[in-house]
Amino acid sequence: MRVEAEIEDPTHLKLRLPLDVGVGSTIVFEIVATSGDSDRRGFLAGSSALLERAYGEDEPDYSESGTPINQ
Repeated sequence: MRVEAEIEDPTHLKLRLPLDVGVGSTIVFEIVATSGDSDRRGFLAGSSALLERAYGEDEPDYSESGTPINQ
């Protein structure tokens, strides 16, 4: 079960949806921080590197119409 919540203060969470567990039940949860800008930059850099590896130096650049720009 995935549960999303906002932190109201250091000891309280505000759940986005009610839990489907009984009162008095014990739950264990893991804190996963949402991706920040540094994660996005890393992803974009890695994606760019893989694209550069996939296409050789002699691969032409194509315009939106599908015709080569540089030959």
